[in-house]
Amino acid sequence: MNCYDCHTADGAGTPAVAVCHGCNSGLCPAHLRVTRPELHRPNGVGVSHGPVRARRLWCATCHAAFAPVGPVAPVS
Repeated sequence: MNCYDCHTADGAGTPAVAVCHGCNSGLCPAHLRVTRPELHRPNGVGVSHGPVRARRLWCATCHAAFAPVGPVAPVS
């Protein structure tokens, strides 16, 4: 599979290393955006999230479309 964004930009056949969480397009490292959301789950009394943050891979378009409103904390 090749990177969709590279293909649409200049027709390049750059190999994809990931798939977008939003649109399932293939992505190369240059077009990949990574977020680390904290997943919450119902848990009565106590901790409602896991000790490790999840990982989501996005293309630039879906990253912008699904971004939360307001300032976004940097990903470390």
